[in-house]
Amino acid sequence: MLQSYKYTFSGHDSFQCRLLWLKKGYDYLLEGRSFNADEAPVILGVGNNMVRAIKHWLRAFGLLDEATDQPTQLADLLFGYRHEGAPFDAFLEDNATLWLLHYQLVRTRFASTYWLIFDEFRKRKIEFTREDYGRFIEQKGREESFTVSPKSISEDFGVFLKMYHRGTTERGAKAKDREDSFSGILTELDLVNSFSRKNEDGKSEISVYVITPSDRDDVPADWILYCLLDSPSIGMSVNLETLENDPGMPCAVFGMNRAGLLRKIEQLVSEHDFLIYNDQAGVRELQFREKPADKYQILRDYYASVNV
Repeated sequence: MLQSYKYTFSGHDSFQCRLLWLKKGYDYLLEGRSFNADEAPVILGVGNNMVRAIKHWLRAFGLLDEATDQPTQLADLLFGYRHEGAPFDAFLEDNATLWLLHYQLVRTRFASTYWLIFDEFRKRKIEFTREDYGRFIEQKGREESFTVSPKSISEDFGVFLKMYHRGTTERGAKAKDREDSFSGILTELDLVNSFSRKNEDGKSEISVYVITPSDRDDVPADWILYCLLDSPSIGMSVNLETLENDPGMPCAVFGMNRAGLLRKIEQLVSEHDFLIYNDQAGVRELQFREKPADKYQILRDYYASVNV
């Protein structure tokens, strides 16, 4: 039986999330304000459609509670002072924070394109075009009885590219770095690359995109542990094949290969005495002697080590 999800391919008004939007939206909420307020565009200094986009991205990154329209605990830890002193990385200066936000974007499944591409689509198509993705969504719609217009699919894919791909910005120039206010906040991760090839007519060229698995040396090993503690389906052990192949697991989310995964497991086992890696008699699994009760402690420890 197919798993049913709510699919969302809009809500961002064709705006990718920009570097300071998440903190700006968080600070706005802490002032007790509503994104639906008439004065929201003036206070935030953006247009009405950008107000909607900021709210959309806060929800998509798991930083805004859908039920209360208030910041989540993770948002407080990253950006705020409400509970535990100084924020972890309010201005997103550490690439590790961008990897954490990328994980959140895939994990929440609020914005469908991101989890569909990383968890499922790229396994079917190592190299893909905008049209390939459109056909994939149309097929999923037939299988799971939902409809979305080709225009919405194409626009959402365009926003995905602005979020991740070091391509042309809205200004029509190459994005040099993430300080460009028009760049998507996740372009620094270098997850999505492209090349050109001849179209079927043999004359024009089309862009082909690829998410190539690599060691992902810049992904902290502790993010693998956080991923496991954040997954309700993971018990006191998890086998290597699950970590490599299952949706929502490290290799899918981070585009990581086996060599990179094994190195991070080795690092985790050496640093945490509550972890064991068993590789005997055909059994390859990461085991918990005991499981930490608070997944956020993993984040606290990481940021404490880098902010000394």
